Amino acid sequence: MEKEENVEKTNKVEEVKNEEVKNEKVEEPKFSKVTGKDLKKEKDMDKIENKKKKNKAKSDKKQDKEKGNNKVGIWVGGIVLLLIVLAIVAALIILPQTPEKTVEGMLNSLKNGDFESVNKYVNSSDLLQNSEMDEEAQTLLFNELSWKILNISKEENTAKVEVEITNKDFNQVISNYTQEALKIAFSGESFTEEQQANELKEQLKNEDIGTRTVTATVNLVKQDGEWKVQVDENLENSLLPGLQEAMDSLNEIING
Repeated sequence: MEKEENVEKTNKVEEVKNEEVKNEKVEEPKFSKVTGKDLKKEKDMDKIENKKKKNKAKSDKKQDKEKGNNKVGIWVGGIVLLLIVLAIVAALIILPQTPEKTVEGMLNSLKNGDFESVNKYVNSSDLLQNSEMDEEAQTLLFNELSWKILNISKEENTAKVEVEITNKDFNQVISNYTQEALKIAFSGESFTEEQQANELKEQLKNEDIGTRTVTATVNLVKQDGEWKVQVDENLENSLLPGLQEAMDSLNEIING
């Protein structure tokens, strides 16, 4: 009897549980409701985002282009500057010839032993043409030449350039040379042309002969649009200061 009661109680408990399960509400998953307004808003946001990306791409492209233009600008600017510099240099090289530049050119050519270039600045080829000296001796005549332009006066086709010229004292050169020649003559030895040339070069190299400074007026004439130095005795005596004085002394000795 007691066993039956327990079975009955168990069945009642099961029934109660089943009833509770039936009555229990099953919660369904909740989903947010999407409206047409929300969809439009989302599309607008996508459009804005895409527009931003496009604008950024355009901006980046523009910046790259500007950088490229800057590089090109720098190159072009550098080339223009180089052309300007070259034009200035060319202008300096081909400046119109002036009396002062002609005299400077002649004196520089003499000092450097470039006797061919001397002819570009003079109106005659007589300068040093009649000399029997070799090239080394001619170079020694002017290797210590120096000068200073003092004054320039110019008319239409003529000009005068006053210049202070300093060179070896040729009066001393000739005096030393003559003394050596007399020694050889009185010794009874021969004094060949080669020996004469070598002795003259030795005296021109002698550092004890000193220098002499003279002031000379160089005359120029314009020929075919170019200024040319007039070669005359005054110019030659000025380039070889003391030479005429030495020659006059020798003539006096010879002629008694």
